[in-house]
Amino acid sequence: MCSLQVPNYRVFNHSSFDGNFSSSEKLQKCVILSTFWGVELCFNDGRFTPSSAVKRRQYRRISVMSSSSVSPFKMNLNEYMVTLEKPLGIRFALSVDGKVFVHALKKGGNAEKSRIIMVGDTLKKASDSSGGGLIVIKDFGDTEYETKMMRENSGPCSLVLERPFFPFPIHQLYLMNDIDILYNRGRVPVATWNKNLLASNLRTSCEGSGNSGFIVFSPKLLTLNGWNILSDGDQIRQQGKLNGTPSLPFSPIINIFSEKDIGDSEWAHGNFPLEEYVKALDRSKGELYYNHDLGMRYSKITEQIYVGSCIQKESDVEMLSDVVGITAVLNFQSGIEAENWGINANIINESCQRFNILMINYPIREGDSFDMRKKLPFCVGLLLRLLKKNQRVYVTCTTGFDRSPACVVAYLHWMTDTSLHAAYNFVTGLHSCKPDRPAIAWATWDLIAMVENGAHDGPATHAVTFVWNGHEGEDVYLVGDFTGNWKEPIKAVHKGGPRFEAEVRLSQGKYLYKYIISGNWRHSTTSPTERDERGNLNNVIVVGDVASVRPSIQQQKKDANIMKVIERPLTENERFMLAKAARCVAFSICPIRLAPK
Repeated sequence: MCSLQVPNYRVFNHSSFDGNFSSSEKLQKCVILSTFWGVELCFNDGRFTPSSAVKRRQYRRISVMSSSSVSPFKMNLNEYMVTLEKPLGIRFALSVDGKVFVHALKKGGNAEKSRIIMVGDTLKKASDSSGGGLIVIKDFGDTEYETKMMRENSGPCSLVLERPFFPFPIHQLYLMNDIDILYNRGRVPVATWNKNLLASNLRTSCEGSGNSGFIVFSPKLLTLNGWNILSDGDQIRQQGKLNGTPSLPFSPIINIFSEKDIGDSEWAHGNFPLEEYVKALDRSKGELYYNHDLGMRYSKITEQIYVGSCIQKESDVEMLSDVVGITAVLNFQSGIEAENWGINANIINESCQRFNILMINYPIREGDSFDMRKKLPFCVGLLLRLLKKNQRVYVTCTTGFDRSPACVVAYLHWMTDTSLHAAYNFVTGLHSCKPDRPAIAWATWDLIAMVENGAHDGPATHAVTFVWNGHEGEDVYLVGDFTGNWKEPIKAVHKGGPRFEAEVRLSQGKYLYKYIISGNWRHSTTSPTERDERGNLNNVIVVGDVASVRPSIQQQKKDANIMKVIERPLTENERFMLAKAARCVAFSICPIRLAPK
């Protein structure tokens, strides 16, 4: 008779089984892969015997993109693929939440020489031994196989890794000891009849007339679902928030493994001084990092306006409709962005139709301040039209950090007679974001110029740095329409080498100018030129632009000069002009088609 005593164990049964079988019958046939004994053991008729009943591992392969490939291999925006020669020089760590990430790099190894792989990058896929495809790393069974494959000392190996969304706290790895790495090893066993909780290298073919029971002593032998049940994953993710500190990007480490090492190895968590890295982390605490895995995040700005990140799945649409009461969505995410993040835009649109949500897609290029500036008037006009129809609007982009809050800030600034400073602080105080404030200021002056007759009547709106590239020792002066009608030259300051600069604050408009170089009148060949009514060739600069509901995004002319917008409180006349122009834009949009008239 064989007995196995398990003190303090947990039992999970997440699969349905026939209640006609007794406990002893359920354990009649149980296959266990013993890595300690190096053989497969089958618990049959009360005793353990060697068995070959375990299925051969089935790997899910993904072909790399090629000219003959039917379904191309795709990666997310924060994933990258690298091919290295073996030995790789990488040490991986397996955390309790199922992530396999780069724990350390061998000094002088191929991974460190590539200058691409960083500590904290998550291993997503790896090439198989035949080199014909990629294996998805899902559990320890895959990592165990990959470790065996990496023990080959020669040949190429392709890895797909995922870069974290925020700086990885490498200094935490230095503080870890053996107790942290030996987390839960052999202390809390799991007893279950659900083989889906087991890692892929423990899946059995022993179906029989009943279900097989399993007892697992290490969480590394479980799938991600099994890890969550054993470690109560939600509590692990929230433990960092209990004391007010941000949670770490990795859970307690179960195991550390690497390829077979030849000779002495010196492992490091990076080729930089730890003190400097910790200081850089402290400086980056106020930065915003978008984590797509956290799902849709949103904030309430007013009773009718909500702002947040992109809608990822149908359940997000259902929640916006049933919980928040959203009736319209103003989306600035492009179709290519959605595809890169794995979002099916067609399914989202169809889901909005089912829940009677009006979906308006108006793409704005992410990180393009000029595109934002040109399209912002139309965006605010759309938002005003929707609010006039008594819609509750969800304004969204990919991250919810830039484009969507910028539209809300501009709406409050233009339509409610709120200063840009107050509107910006109001939105950022309710929603974690960093909208493009200069782009809003640029668009504000463009909007005012739309209803002005002629030159701007008010203080300067832009600061222009005029640049002359000549020779050292020259005497450089700037002269033009803005220097007392060409009568009061401004001396340029030598900035080193051939560069001379002169800074002038100008209002919106068009200006002609030239340089006086050691007494000679010259024009710059690195800035746009234009002939005046007398045929003289001068440099020309256009400060600002005119807003339109049909913006034409033309390529900007190359200019050595540097132009910056001035953000300042508006005068009474400028506030009147801004309100008038904003409403002209709104009334230029058809309330039915929500398109320019």
